[in-house]
Amino acid sequence: MENHKTISENIRQEINIAQNILLISHQKPDGDTLGSNLALLAYLKRLGKNVFSFCLHPLPEKFSFLPNAHLISDDHRLFTKKYDLIITVDCASLEYAGVDKLMTALPQGYKLINIDHHITNPHFGDMNLVIPEASSNAEVLYRLFRDWQIDWDSDIATGLSCGMITDTNGFTNAATSYHCFNAISEMTKQGAKPHRIVKNALTNTNIAHLRLWGRAMERLRESKHHGIVYTWFNQEDFKECQVDETATEGIINFLHILKDAKILMVLTEMKNNVIKGSLRTTLNIDLTQLAKIFGGGGHKKAAGFSLSGRLVYDNNKLKII
Repeated sequence: MENHKTISENIRQEINIAQNILLISHQKPDGDTLGSNLALLAYLKRLGKNVFSFCLHPLPEKFSFLPNAHLISDDHRLFTKKYDLIITVDCASLEYAGVDKLMTALPQGYKLINIDHHITNPHFGDMNLVIPEASSNAEVLYRLFRDWQIDWDSDIATGLSCGMITDTNGFTNAATSYHCFNAISEMTKQGAKPHRIVKNALTNTNIAHLRLWGRAMERLRESKHHGIVYTWFNQEDFKECQVDETATEGIINFLHILKDAKILMVLTEMKNNVIKGSLRTTLNIDLTQLAKIFGGGGHKKAAGFSLSGRLVYDNNKLKII
């Protein structure tokens, strides 16, 4: 990290003097935030630190293979303890992480370190290591560990590999670079098993999920004027297919097989009248500019947003009411 050596060293110094540390992953966790959290947890525990890991929502079953996965907690009481250091991983903002209100209960006296790769990250920490060109947060953490010349082990290697593999959708999206391949190669030498990660995290589905995806495929629409191919899910779909909203994960990456789509969009009607929008592209289009219109953010080629309302399809038009 040629341009981040000073930040890297400052973070190491803060970790060296800290004893009680809280690690925070973002809500509705994916493989990158969880893999990063658990890799950092493994390293800090090896240093003899008193470390806790938090995520607002429970860890999805498909990531239970990760070393120390059982140590990630959704217990809000963690925010009543006193910490020397709090480190967020893969959190574009505290609101994105879902902890902005929980943080107000923390006793004062901690330093906040923000490690991330979202281009829209506002650098909310006392120290910020944000590298938007990295394929994943796990790649940022890999570069940090490499700067520190740590002794690798299989637990750290597995966590980081999970983050890089899942955030690049198996090395298929445009964020994948030679830096990512170099990191994965090194992590494989250190004990990570990429084939096992792919099997558990990317190809782990069931018939009910595929039935749900079938509804989205049937609904695919194209707005040629805007270059957008889109589809949607509503609450009735989840009830009738007997799945929850997590069953939609992965479909927008699957839709990259469409050769003529400039922008892909999937709208998901969540509970409590919230609509989640996911955007993807493989072209030189900055999707964060589109997501910002709706109060969202993310990466240039992968962004998202949330809106209030419900989805209604009527007279060949999809409406938000």
